[in-house]
Amino acid sequence: MVNIAMKTYQIILIGAALVLAGIWLGKDLRTGDSEVYPSAVVLKVPVPIYQIALTDHRGQRFTVRRLARKWTFMFFGYTHCPDICPMALVDLNAVYQNLSERGDLIFKEYNVDTQFIFVTVDPQRDTKEQLKKYVPYFNRDFLGLTADPDMIAKLAHPLGVAYRRVEGSDSADDYLVDHSASFLLVDPLGRLRATFPPPHDPKQIAEDFRKIRNRYAAECCISPEDKK
Repeated sequence: MVNIAMKTYQIILIGAALVLAGIWLGKDLRTGDSEVYPSAVVLKVPVPIYQIALTDHRGQRFTVRRLARKWTFMFFGYTHCPDICPMALVDLNAVYQNLSERGDLIFKEYNVDTQFIFVTVDPQRDTKEQLKKYVPYFNRDFLGLTADPDMIAKLAHPLGVAYRRVEGSDSADDYLVDHSASFLLVDPLGRLRATFPPPHDPKQIAEDFRKIRNRYAAECCISPEDKK
């Protein structure tokens, strides 16, 4: 009982710390347009994603090249997550469906697509095969990504994504991973443009995404040749 209580207490403390960190980050970097984008924290200065090399659940290499010419919703979680991750993926699927039903997955004016990515923070258990079983359950078009722990950290930490393994007591595989729960929005230039902190309202997120996409379309989607 003491071990269970301590484990629960650790999770609560870590979770609270992550929430506070997320609030601080949002206040520091947001544009101040909270009334314009009720569900989003839009960054004053977008954060670039540099060289990465992950593998998707279909066995294909995933690098920064696959962020080009796409708006990317990104969520960091793990397949053994008992509650937060399943609910987050349900919400992301609702965002996807909202955009799909209105023909907004592709920004036709600029021929820019939208993709949805689940990045594991538990690569020890989340192999390509495990992600292949898990991610398409929520949406067949979603991608699951895995890599070695150093590569996951290289992608996650500059984006403000925090996670930490919380050991269990029964076996080496008995552990949880406490992690940030925000959705990230990466622009077609491969830069973190906005975050969507919990609690998530899929309809509002879809509406705010449309506004963000429209606002930054010229910056992100027009090539030098198009401007001539």
